[in-house]
Amino acid sequence: MSSVSFADIAHFAQDELSAVIPSILPQFEITGVAPSSAPQYGCLTFAKKVDADLLSRVAALGHVALIMPLDAPDADVPFIKVENPRFTFAKIVDRFLAPKPVPGMHPTAIVDDTAEIDPTVSIGPYCVIGPGCKIGARTVLMSHVTMTRNVTVGQDCVLWSQTVLGDDGFGVERSPGKLQRHLPHLGGVVLGNGIHIGTKSTVAAGTIEPTRIGDGTMLDNHVHVAHNVKIGRNCQLTACVELSGSITIGDDVTLGPNSSVIQKIEIGDNSVLGIGSVVTKPVPANVVVAGVPARVLRHLTKQGEDK
Repeated sequence: MSSVSFADIAHFAQDELSAVIPSILPQFEITGVAPSSAPQYGCLTFAKKVDADLLSRVAALGHVALIMPLDAPDADVPFIKVENPRFTFAKIVDRFLAPKPVPGMHPTAIVDDTAEIDPTVSIGPYCVIGPGCKIGARTVLMSHVTMTRNVTVGQDCVLWSQTVLGDDGFGVERSPGKLQRHLPHLGGVVLGNGIHIGTKSTVAAGTIEPTRIGDGTMLDNHVHVAHNVKIGRNCQLTACVELSGSITIGDDVTLGPNSSVIQKIEIGDNSVLGIGSVVTKPVPANVVVAGVPARVLRHLTKQGEDK
């Protein structure tokens, strides 16, 4: 792990995240991270709630950088006060302390001659990039990622190990007295910018038009997105979510673990699907739904709070 001075991270938080920082900055190096339940010398930690015991332990250790809420009490410790400590912690760790992939292509990767790849992209071992694929700046592919064909990935995305993008969806047609026929999927996949897709997740190609995922959306491990799905910006799809074909999802939607949605359903902005939900009817904006079949439990404001 890298090291960074407390002054550097404090100024970064102040400039980028409107943080409140001490008028006189202590001079020491941050060399790692630790939970607020067990802060360590030379580490960065955060707490959503701050009490006298935590402040006492941090002060006793010395050289601990504490990210805390704006309403936390003043204390004689190195602090960074922000509206969202966890978000700020994530930004600082990503900016200064997390290891950075090196741009380039692992020698075991297989890349089609027609693929267009920005020189800042990092491609890990045993990845396969098929014909017609495009990858934007600073995107990272971990090991064994497959982009079958006609997949466009934006900038600053992360595709974790064994992600598969662009394979045909489950388009099957029946005819009386004849064998079933598979429908070829030629639409491909389009991902926006800043998207993360977790291990062993799949995004199927669209039938004619692309399957699309909007900027900033995050997919957990073992998520399946079927053909022709359209997902908006800043959504969260947690572990084992299953989306059937031709679903449309708005912005800022959260889908709980093991939730599933039947084909051609629309889900409105800022809605939440509870764990294990089975959605068989359209979901309006700004609601929480759960159950089998899912039903509306309560309504939300646009900021995600209960009305």
